[in-house]
Amino acid sequence: MKKIWCWIFIAVFFLACLTPLAGLLIKGPGEPAANEVPAAKPRVLDLDGSLNTSFLSELQTYMANGFFLRLEGITAWDTLAAKVFHTSGSDDVLVGPDGWLFYGGAVNDISGAEQMTDREIWCAARSLALMQEYAAGQGAEFLFTVPCGKYTLYPEHAPSLVTVAEGSNRTRLEAAMVEQGVNYVNLYDVFTACDEELYWRLDSHWHSRGAALAADAILGALGREADYFAGPFVQGEDHEGDLYAMLYPTGSEREPDWVWQPGFTFSYLSAFHSADDISIETELPGAEGSLLMFRDSSGRSLYPYMAQSFGRAWFSRLNNYRLDLIARQEADTVVAELAERTLPYLLQYPAVYPAPERDAGALEGAEALESDMTAEEPGKTMEGYYKLTGTVPAGLAADTALYVQADGKVYEAIPNEDSFTLWLPAGTNWQGAQVWGVRGK
Repeated sequence: MKKIWCWIFIAVFFLACLTPLAGLLIKGPGEPAANEVPAAKPRVLDLDGSLNTSFLSELQTYMANGFFLRLEGITAWDTLAAKVFHTSGSDDVLVGPDGWLFYGGAVNDISGAEQMTDREIWCAARSLALMQEYAAGQGAEFLFTVPCGKYTLYPEHAPSLVTVAEGSNRTRLEAAMVEQGVNYVNLYDVFTACDEELYWRLDSHWHSRGAALAADAILGALGREADYFAGPFVQGEDHEGDLYAMLYPTGSEREPDWVWQPGFTFSYLSAFHSADDISIETELPGAEGSLLMFRDSSGRSLYPYMAQSFGRAWFSRLNNYRLDLIARQEADTVVAELAERTLPYLLQYPAVYPAPERDAGALEGAEALESDMTAEEPGKTMEGYYKLTGTVPAGLAADTALYVQADGKVYEAIPNEDSFTLWLPAGTNWQGAQVWGVRGK
């Protein structure tokens, strides 16, 4: 009898082991999890008929990402880890003591493990000041704001091993922006002054009531009356949190969303597919002003309130802020919204606008810097201009602005730690250009 049970156990064991592979062969690859690319079936031969030398690695990826019941297995394991061990089975999502979910990729930022250098902080603030200067020259008001992460606003719900460091990138950038005179809305103060929890428990973003509070603060800083947060709100469709979908891809738990009861009356001027569209253009007859707003995923629930507050609005999810669109959109207001953990994007994705000219007298006492420069073809990104990029020596003082003297004129560049970017008029001869370091800007 013992031998029979032994054989039964072995048979069940091998059947369980073969089920994922058999399901893949019979039914094909399963559905990908959130933000995943569907598994592609590997080819033995390339399209040109030659042997695919990457076949084995592609086969491994195909089987690992597409085996039968993969998502159900992930959900079961992560549920077990959360319920029994009070932890997460994934590095991408962390589980708080009361079931709140947090994005794992933000830990290094909020804990101080990957803080921006003093030079990077100054460069980010200077970049925003240059954007504001250009917007003002186009007759538009500029405003910058930072939605705080859940770790920052609700540390009591975060995993105990995660600590929020003092002197975060956000707080240091705020101080630098004050010195540079950048118009800024401090959403941390706005949200911490409210007793209500305004972020979803299972998502990394604020919900619709949180977005309403942020919209009121932004519009108030622009001198516009707004009281969206006062509502009234009614419960809308249930919402699947982005973090929940990552951790439990086949889970069914949802959270109630809220709908602003008066209802939005703006209309779309562009083909609208979802709140994640790269660009959204709206119109509200009878309302005043034209808005150009750069936003990230926090703007999914924020943009309707902003659209309801302007006669015309254009929302962009481009990482490079296309300020050259101010004139085309006839915008009188420019708002840039960027999440706390992605503040380095201000340096990684330089904004697009013509470089400001400076008086040659500003170079008195400046330091000439060695630089290797590269130019793209004129008109590739911005009509009538080309992008010039270059390197500068490492170890510059934090508050060193970078000026480029080219073809008899002086321009200020968008600075970075040891590089720069600027947009010069087509026809400007950059060969032999000189880069200068100017302190005290």
